[in-house]
Amino acid sequence: PVMPPRATVTVLSTYEVGGPSTATSVGHTLTTMASIVATQPQMIDDLCVRMSTLEYRHGELVKKMVKVSDAKVADSSAVGEGLEEIETRVQQVESRVDTYPSNQIAVPRHDVIVGLSQQIQTLQTTLHGAELQNQQLRTRVAEMDSREGILMSYMLWMEERLTVLEKRLLGLPSGTQ
Repeated sequence: PVMPPRATVTVLSTYEVGGPSTATSVGHTLTTMASIVATQPQMIDDLCVRMSTLEYRHGELVKKMVKVSDAKVADSSAVGEGLEEIETRVQQVESRVDTYPSNQIAVPRHDVIVGLSQQIQTLQTTLHGAELQNQQLRTRVAEMDSREGILMSYMLWMEERLTVLEKRLLGLPSGTQ
């Protein structure tokens, strides 16, 4: 902290000449009190310096309080502006909300959203059905592939048998071609 310059204090003496003095003493309050109370001049000087320091600090504190007060006023006006902005937004949102006779509140386009949600659900159901049919078809194709393998082996067997029978009819031995 900044310290004020050291003050020089003059201790006034009060003399009684023919009665109590009507003169007023000039200086710090402590000097006036010190003239009444018997104290050492150095102690009075120290007390006066301390008092001056306290008064200086008090003045600085008052300045800071004024600054803080001004800042609070500025903040509260900023808060007020913020509240006004929030109120405006709330009014905008409220103006976009419809109230139905049954006191149900719905956002505009609520019916559209519900309709689209139902369409999505229908499409998901349809997709699930198509996937199920696709799986059934894959199963059938796998079964047909298996049957095709069996049929191919029968066809090869039948072809061999046919060749054997043809050779017999022609009178050729069955082991030669």
